[in-house]
Amino acid sequence: MACTAGSVKKVADNHVKAADEIKKLEDALKSQNDANKTMFFSEIDSHLASAKITDARQLEYASDMKIEYTSEFSLDKIAAVVVSVLKAAIAANNPTSPTPGMDKEAIEAYTMVVNTVAEAAKSSSQSASSLSFSMSRLCPGMFAFLMAKSTNILDEDTFGSEAVTATSIFYRVMQSIDDIKNQAEWGLTVLDAQNLLNMKVLQLGLTQRLAEGEIDIDTWVELDSKYEGIIQNLKDRLAEHGWEGSLDEKMTFTVLNESMDETITTLDKLRGMSLRHQNICRLIEQRISSKHYLMNI
Repeated sequence: MACTAGSVKKVADNHVKAADEIKKLEDALKSQNDANKTMFFSEIDSHLASAKITDARQLEYASDMKIEYTSEFSLDKIAAVVVSVLKAAIAANNPTSPTPGMDKEAIEAYTMVVNTVAEAAKSSSQSASSLSFSMSRLCPGMFAFLMAKSTNILDEDTFGSEAVTATSIFYRVMQSIDDIKNQAEWGLTVLDAQNLLNMKVLQLGLTQRLAEGEIDIDTWVELDSKYEGIIQNLKDRLAEHGWEGSLDEKMTFTVLNESMDETITTLDKLRGMSLRHQNICRLIEQRISSKHYLMNI
């Protein structure tokens, strides 16, 4: 059963056509489940091979779906399901000790991983859409994988001027005994730092989505504000933990610069639009000039 945002459910409960359209969205995604699962497992195999992990075994696999308006960023229900699966898998495989990597801070950090993966699936930005797959080491020997796929419908007569998006979330928990032996220590800061990088890429991608007409200017303002709040929260957490740069600097620099290049290319298009679009251009230029999008805290 899909997790449907209250705003969309309210429309569906009052309009037969809306309920039918939502059913079509669900069916469209469900028809791709087998192909998407194959793609998901293939990505996992590739990432495990890159990490030189050869003994991984599956502890849990499942998928869920959520339906919401494009501007909404609410994955509490699905994130809670994913995190509960992770906690159960860890507890089942080590019932005599506390659940490593699943304290309050770790749950918050991994919830953000779920959020960024699902949000990235909505975007046509090449840099942002690349985030729709995630491999995270929750603790030594325990890996969580996520993948998201989205489809949407725009029907002004039924749902208003904003598109409704259906997103499938695939998640898999795997264990490696070799990794437990090889990992001497593990820190939440790496996960928070990766989330910060992902959120900055998603924030840059909003401007490309605006230029391409995927979202309107009010949605841009709303999402940008939400993203900025999350970014600041992550920066505060990293500063509190004394983070000094634990991500691959070359990789981080490349990812952010590619995203900024894509965004800068779209600014000329926005300058030819309304005054509000021009104001957004100036804001983006100020952020780039002040190094807002770099991994400084």
